[in-house]
Parts: sequence; structure tokens; C-alpha cells
Amino acid sequence: VKVFFIAILCILLTSFLFGQDETQYAGEFMAIGVGARPLGMGGTFAGLADDASTSYWNPAGLVNVKGVEVSSVKLTTKMNELDTKYTYVNLVYNAGDDVGSFGVSWLRQAIADIKLTDISGNIIAENTENADNAFYIAYGRYLVKGLSIGASLKILLGNYPALVYNSNSLNWEEAQISYNGFGFDIGLFLNAGDLVKELRGLALGVNVQDIYTTLNWDEVPGIAEATTEQVEINFKPGISYTLPIDQFKIVAAVDVDTKYQLIIHAGGEIWWNDMVAIRGGIKNWGEISVENLGSLQQESDWAIGGSIRWYFIGVDYAYVYNELAPTQYLSVI
Repeated sequence: VKVFFIAILCILLTSFLFGQDETQYAGEFMAIGVGARPLGMGGTFAGLADDASTSYWNPAGLVNVKGVEVSSVKLTTKMNELDTKYTYVNLVYNAGDDVGSFGVSWLRQAIADIKLTDISGNIIAENTENADNAFYIAYGRYLVKGLSIGASLKILLGNYPALVYNSNSLNWEEAQISYNGFGFDIGLFLNAGDLVKELRGLALGVNVQDIYTTLNWDEVPGIAEATTEQVEINFKPGISYTLPIDQFKIVAAVDVDTKYQLIIHAGGEIWWNDMVAIRGGIKNWGEISVENLGSLQQESDWAIGGSIRWYFIGVDYAYVYNELAPTQYLSVI
């Protein structure tokens, strides 16, 4: 327990030292969340962290995955005339307590069918696309029985379409603005039942996302100068409790985000024989202060979903309601 609190203190100190001079909303595509199961519980997973998507939610939870697990989720949604594309693929391999657990994953979000027009409204290019990519390389292992630590290295690549005026041809031409970057997450996970048997079913987790994450934008003559943005740090603690009752297993969990404002995620699920599950959750946005507008608060998101497991194959589904664009997710495990 002493090691647990010392590790949390180190993370908080690191957060204070490196979490300065952030560029607000930089790297925002990484904040959506991954996996139909966690998203179906309102984005609650830092304190549960027991499937392959934990490379994103809390890398310390990699030790909770047994053997090898692979999962993927892909969707395309329509927003006005634009196609929003989302892909997440990951693999986790638990090599044993003495070696630790490894995870690799790829997150991609893109918007397609973007039209580029000049100042007169003439269409210069159609069907262009912007894309943000994050590659995660994660590792987790036990510090002591019941307490694990993990870290994720993120490699970031992205590109955005743009127009640049060619003074020689006196025409607008299609161009591209690109960036690359890297970042780190660090997590802790405590299975309280391994330390005190009366606390069996209780788990605590904390993931410090983007302890030091930067985006380095390339210079594009006539459009933008080279610049570096720093992603704002997010301290994400979570707690879960699992209660087995005969053939059923009831799970309740709560997470908190602190990146821009206090966001509370709460969710739960019910499993029957570890084969079929139903779940739901809510994401409650805190208030933000906007100059000349006062305090604003977004409508809460809510989610429902379910799972089926059969031998080594599983399917997770989630419907996530957001006032801007309700979305459906389907993960194959």
C-alpha cells in the first residue's frame, strides 16, 4: 500500500512539472475513447481495465488480460455531408507475472468528403480527407501482488488538407499540413482483494494521460509556420466493484476526467455465465467558463450496450448518445 501511494505522489508531481503551457484541445481525437465495451459504460474503465482496450484506458491493467487478446472496432458515421471514420485495432500479450504484459494498438480518426473552396466559393478540390493517427506501445507488470504499474508510448501522425495561393499561376492549389509527435501515459492498478480478502471485487486505478505529449507541425509556405503544441494532461482515476451472484456477475464503475473540466463517467454491466452481458452508462460534463458568456454545460451523454462471448470469440456493441452525433460501435474480440 505504501508503494501505491508513493507511486501516485510521483505521478502527481510529474503532472505538475510537465503539465504546463499546454495548447488547449491539441490532440483532441485521443479523448473520444476506444472499445465498444468501455464506451457502452459511459467511458468508464480506468478502475476496471480487464480487456485489450486497457492499453488506452489504463496500461497497468494489461496484467489482467490472460494469454493473448486481440480486438478491433471500426465505424463510419455521416455528419451533414461529411463521413467520419473511426478505427481502433489492438493486441495484448501477457507473458506471465515475471515478464509482464505487452500491448500494441492503432487509433485512427478521419473526416472524408471535405470540399476545399477559394475565397470566391469556387471548389478547388473535392473528396479530401484529414486523418489523425495514434500508435500505442504499452507495457504493464506487477510491482507487488495486487498492485501493477504500466506505461504507454504514443507515436502521433496526422495530416489536414488546405489551400495555398500560387502567385505564379495565380491560382489556388491543394496543399497539406502535417504533424508528428509522441507522448506518454502512466497508470497504476490496485486489486484490493489480493491484499485484503474482505475487499474482494474492489479495484482502483489511475491513468495519467499525456504526461508529456507534443505535436510538431510542419511548415507550409504561404499557410503556416512550423510550430509545436503540447497536449494538456488528464488525471483519470477510477474505481470498480464486481459482485458475483450465482451465475451472474454485477459490475459497477466510476471514472473522473480532469483535462478541461471535471467530467464524471459512471456505468455498470451484468454478465451471465461470462457469456452474455448488458450494460449502460452516463458521461456527465462539468461546467466551463466562457468569456462574455458565463458558465456553459453540455448535455450529458448516455450509452447502452451488450456483449456475447463464445469460446475464444466475442462481440461488443454500444450505442452512445451525444447531442451532436449519436454513434454506434461494434468491437470484435
